[in-house]
Amino acid sequence: MELTKQNQSAGDNSTQMQAGVINNYTIVNGIDEARARSIWKEEYAIAKQELTEEAQMVAVNRVHQLEEKVMPKLLAYDKSMSFFADPSFQILLRKAQITAAASERKADYDMLAELLLHRIEQGEDRERRLGISKAIEIVDQISDDAICGLSTFYAVSSFCPNSDDFYEGLSVFNELYEKVIDNKKLPNGENWLEHLDLLSVIRLSTKGIGSFKKMKEFAPAIFSKHLISGIKEDSEEYATIKKQFEQCGISLDCFVPHPLKPGYVKLKISNNIGDIYIHDHVIDTDTTHMPLNEAQIEVINKVINITRKDESNNEQLVSKLMEEWDKYPTLYVVRQWWDKLPRFFSVTAIGRAIANAYIQGKEPRVPCLY
Repeated sequence: MELTKQNQSAGDNSTQMQAGVINNYTIVNGIDEARARSIWKEEYAIAKQELTEEAQMVAVNRVHQLEEKVMPKLLAYDKSMSFFADPSFQILLRKAQITAAASERKADYDMLAELLLHRIEQGEDRERRLGISKAIEIVDQISDDAICGLSTFYAVSSFCPNSDDFYEGLSVFNELYEKVIDNKKLPNGENWLEHLDLLSVIRLSTKGIGSFKKMKEFAPAIFSKHLISGIKEDSEEYATIKKQFEQCGISLDCFVPHPLKPGYVKLKISNNIGDIYIHDHVIDTDTTHMPLNEAQIEVINKVINITRKDESNNEQLVSKLMEEWDKYPTLYVVRQWWDKLPRFFSVTAIGRAIANAYIQGKEPRVPCLY
């Protein structure tokens, strides 16, 4: 959309709402950045009334740091910034300023900025908005080790690797967990859990009721696409399949070594991608982009049925998976910590909001999950 400068007269207290350029700020049917920052100051003028003069001197710098975290995120999300005219957002903005004023922890400003952005992204979803609103009120009350433990637990239990490359998936997870832990020590015992339960971030189960699966049982679900049969490379069956591929004109690049079964190969196709290939009648490899005819689809389906048999209960495969998992230093630390979680708990909407905000502050490329 091309923006043109508009001529318009308005009263002294009105806000220009048309598309145009005002004082070097671009606006699109909304509120320009200068007005958004003005609203920020108006809300803080209300918020700081609860503080003494001495406390205001401390708070002003903290709130300014939050402003410098928030504004670029909101402007990047929507240049119109029309959400600044929403009374509910203004009230939440004031709550975030109060929380920032009460916190000396710089990481809290990052989390508050993410939470405000998530509040806008969630639109009319009142349940998620409530969780975010409550999270903003308590960010400054959560201890460092509790945030670290909560976010690590959430990252492990919520994210799966997109890559069809087994070792790339392990590497991505190791990097993510490393960023989330951020050189801190993961919390042990029950104090951090009781702390989070008190803040309604998690709900602890009664002692002795329920427990988490050990990582050896949990990790196979994350890497289930690799716990499959494959096909033995020196078998007659594989020789027949290669011949059928050649006869149909399908590249053998579709086959790659099975990461967990030496001497076996598997199709370089993930569950979801496999469906897309068949539905779109196209096969993609590093060297091929080829529409499939009916004969080729039939051969591909046959090989999928042979090589993708579920072997998630194969103890040797699971043991090999965990052997490879433990070769990555942060994954090893996370496994040891996870297996010692003392009590079962569930993460509340407040906890999900905080974990998402914390994780995205450490690694913006991960999706926001609610």
